[in-house]
Amino acid sequence: PYVESDAPAGRFSAVDSGLFHVCGLRESGAIACWGDNDFGQTDAPPGRFSAVSAGRYHSCGLRESGAIECWGYNVDGQTDAPPGRFGAVSAGRSHTCGLRESGEIECWGVDNYGQIRTPPGHFRTISAGWIHACALRKSGEVKCWGANHYGETDAPQGRFSAVSAGAYQSCGLRESGEIECWGYTFDGQAQPPAGAHRSISAGARHMCALSEDGRAICWAVFSGAGDVPAWLRPAGVDVAEGAGDGGGR
Repeated sequence: PYVESDAPAGRFSAVDSGLFHVCGLRESGAIACWGDNDFGQTDAPPGRFSAVSAGRYHSCGLRESGAIECWGYNVDGQTDAPPGRFGAVSAGRSHTCGLRESGEIECWGVDNYGQIRTPPGHFRTISAGWIHACALRKSGEVKCWGANHYGETDAPQGRFSAVSAGAYQSCGLRESGEIECWGYTFDGQAQPPAGAHRSISAGARHMCALSEDGRAICWAVFSGAGDVPAWLRPAGVDVAEGAGDGGGR
């Protein structure tokens, strides 16, 4: 069995979950990963990093120098990060995207749906999904590309402050704090909670957000809904009812 819920002891500043593994960024800058390691996706390299991202079977970290280093499954070149300085990195299913310090996006890995054919321009954030990706322009507009089986790249117009790409759906956080989702919505993904929120994260078939009052709220298909960790409950975790197979990227 996988042990992706067995987080190591210590203090972390960030965490990201892949399909069957998790990576965390320690306060020291070191990366620790745990869970399935069939392809070396938890064998994080030594050194200091400023960010980490876990994909399907690979992981990537952003070194303090601005260089990206990836490890794990590499049949499609998803761990072959290009040289140069970046400000962010996001690992998807079999592709990876990085946000250069110039604001331009560069992606690498599999390209069967155009997921590494990045749009021109300058962006603030990047999020690699299953077989698509989304980014937030400096103007606040969202731009998505890649597979569009369910409309997951048909981003609505308007200004956003954050965006997250999941499996076949995407979600954005409007500047007002309200959430809007698009793409695969047959399991309730398009019914986000009302009100203002601080952040948003799209999974395989479920989404979670952090409300302005500090509550973690999840909705749509969410396997193991009854097993919300006790340490989250004091902050107020609301989980929408649902059944089925959840999962990471």
